[in-house]
Amino acid sequence: MWKAKSLIGSCIALAGVAWACGPWFPNQLLDNREATLKGTPRNGFAFEVAHLIRPDDALKPNELKPWQRPADDDKEAIAQLHGLSLDELERVAALRLADDGITVYEKSEGLPEDLRWYTAAVVDYARTGDECGAGIALVGDHPCHGRDPAAMQQAIEEFEQVLALPPEQAMRRSVWAAYMLGRAHTDLARRDIANFAHHAGIAAQAYQVARDRARAGASDPQGLAVASYGEEARLHLHVRTPVADGSSDGPFCRWQGFIANWSCPGAIAGENYVAAMHLYAEQAARGSNSGVQSLRFLTGYAFAHPALLQPLIADPLAQRIVVAYALAYSTDDDDDAGAGRFRHAHLATLVDAIEQQGVPVAGGDRLAALAYRVGRYNLAEMLAAKSKGPLAVWVRAKLALQRGDLAAAAEAYATVSAAFPQADSASAVISPGNEHLLTGERGVLALARGEYLEAMQSLYTAALAGGDGAGDGLVIALNDGDYDYAADASYVAERVLTLDELKSFVDDQVKATPAPEANSENYYSALPYRDRLRWLLARRLLRAGHYREALPYFPATADPRTGFGMSLKEPELDLREQARAYAEAVDKSRSAWTDIGKAEAMYAAAVIARRYGMELMGFEQSPDYADTGGNIGISGHSADDLKGMFVTEEERQRFNASIARPDLRFHYRFVAVDHASAAADLLPSHSQAFAAVLCKATGWMMNGPPDYAHTPYDSSGKPGPDERAKRVRALYARYVEQGPYVVWAADFGRNCQDPDFDSARKLRQAERIIAFKHAIRDYLPYGMGAFILFGVGVIIFAIRRRLRNLLYSG
Repeated sequence: MWKAKSLIGSCIALAGVAWACGPWFPNQLLDNREATLKGTPRNGFAFEVAHLIRPDDALKPNELKPWQRPADDDKEAIAQLHGLSLDELERVAALRLADDGITVYEKSEGLPEDLRWYTAAVVDYARTGDECGAGIALVGDHPCHGRDPAAMQQAIEEFEQVLALPPEQAMRRSVWAAYMLGRAHTDLARRDIANFAHHAGIAAQAYQVARDRARAGASDPQGLAVASYGEEARLHLHVRTPVADGSSDGPFCRWQGFIANWSCPGAIAGENYVAAMHLYAEQAARGSNSGVQSLRFLTGYAFAHPALLQPLIADPLAQRIVVAYALAYSTDDDDDAGAGRFRHAHLATLVDAIEQQGVPVAGGDRLAALAYRVGRYNLAEMLAAKSKGPLAVWVRAKLALQRGDLAAAAEAYATVSAAFPQADSASAVISPGNEHLLTGERGVLALARGEYLEAMQSLYTAALAGGDGAGDGLVIALNDGDYDYAADASYVAERVLTLDELKSFVDDQVKATPAPEANSENYYSALPYRDRLRWLLARRLLRAGHYREALPYFPATADPRTGFGMSLKEPELDLREQARAYAEAVDKSRSAWTDIGKAEAMYAAAVIARRYGMELMGFEQSPDYADTGGNIGISGHSADDLKGMFVTEEERQRFNASIARPDLRFHYRFVAVDHASAAADLLPSHSQAFAAVLCKATGWMMNGPPDYAHTPYDSSGKPGPDERAKRVRALYARYVEQGPYVVWAADFGRNCQDPDFDSARKLRQAERIIAFKHAIRDYLPYGMGAFILFGVGVIIFAIRRRLRNLLYSG
């Protein structure tokens, strides 16, 4: 119906995409669990109309976009596109410059007969001025000789000459000739309205011949056989009398009118509208996007014109298209029905009208889904019970959830998961994206039932598969489809599973992928989700103090993919080595013999935590958002999110037990400051190192986004105290109260020297010597007196003992 070049602008205007350009907005099934679990099962419109008919042939479309077509200087590709050798291509291009077809035929000796007649016909057809050779020219600029109505008959006769050849002699151009013969008679039908039916009938027969010849093995590199379905459908989209407002092209309605709600399509007879939709469905079933878009536009127009909708409902195939359109372009939230969406009242009327036609033999599961959407649960139950296949079972799962029967819903989800056919199977009734959505919903239900490992398994599987379930193939791909639903899996891994549960799951299910070679191309490759989940475990283990256990779960040394989507400052950073260094620093801060040694180790741990905290201990989601490198917080959940339905009390307890400490954005900066403060506790308060450590810690709190430590608003609506500012004030106040004067104190927190621990050691040693001297000076008289008294006592004791011994011996 529509040519690709005409569709580009309209498709962009009408078809939505799941994510706009800019930051990554993840699909989060857990954002609103009730909406997720009670949402209407539906496929995308494109998937539905592409699976209405099972073709019994292997015809394929060729709908190259302008930028996909060969360049004018790519002769080999052009020759292949036109089924020619390079020599034939050059010769045909020269023949196309002739004034008429007779000249072409006379100068084309040596070429195959079908190619001679077809090239002659193309030249004569271009002389008509109607299409000016469009759709039949070789790639590049070719002449249009202007309008010559007499040339049309000559072109028709030459196209017929190709078809009159024995089939084996017309293998290269019989499909082309039949297709163009149909186009020629379509042009005549547009001009000669009085004989419209005659020319339209011949055109339809020609399009059928094109398909028959292609099925018999004739060459069709441009997919003209599939395109002929659309051309034949266009023959039905006519009105008896041209519309005066310009919305028609002769008797044919312009394609823009179906989008802009012009008057011409509304005057098309119902049976013709249905016939056109049948042909477009045949085209769509063979992989034609043009057929899909044509059905989209026709169905959308019919929804705005009830007189056209009624005959569609009466036809089984057209009815299924209508139901698919209603499901695709309506929402579960009636208040959210914006432009291009249907309200439930309109859909209920549609369901009533279809019900009056009788329960459909085919497509009952789709109608069950539509009945579910508008709240006709009894009808949905009846239709789903009479239908077979995954979609019907999916509807039954939703109905069980409406009743609050989680066990029955879980059983239905298990059944539907086991019933998936192959995604590319002709019998597929659920789109690949919906298979992933179903898996994710099964995880949400398992979470609601307190089956946390089962939830993790389902959500992890959905995360690896990707897909949003109801798209029409226009969703912007991200990370090779590897991150859809990853936010939900990461939430369960980080905030719901215990550390032991997560480690066991990762060890059993999540194997690391080999690190690619480090080159400029791989620095823009995302780390696969399985590796990110291992990394999440590594950071969680490190936060829990299991330092050595965490090491093998960090990305491999210098894996270039770790720099995409994270805040790595150094592309060659060895995370395992940094984690090992942090662990050793923490251990040394506990085991060093001296306080200065402990302080130096603790400060080293603080520096690592500050510099590489996101990579080593950052939360995947709130409050650090490692999944976006800390750039924007759009994933994860808060305690308020867990107040809704389908959340167990145990999940809330697990969520609270796994909270960040402190629960502030970039929490690892606060961890680094705590390490630094602990180091200061062990240093001489009047040492340069004491001042420098506090100065560095102050700077870590001062630098960064202004909101990174913002405390939520209190119940009065006023912002709570800024923890970051409180830390800055406390650190500086401690320095002022306890620390020494340093020349850089005026710029405290902004211009800090590195701490000199060696000087601190010397200072501590000097302090001990001074303390010893002071002790001697202050306590020597008392000590000497005590010594003398002790000596006198010893002498007296000895004399008395001697006397006693003499007495007893005498």
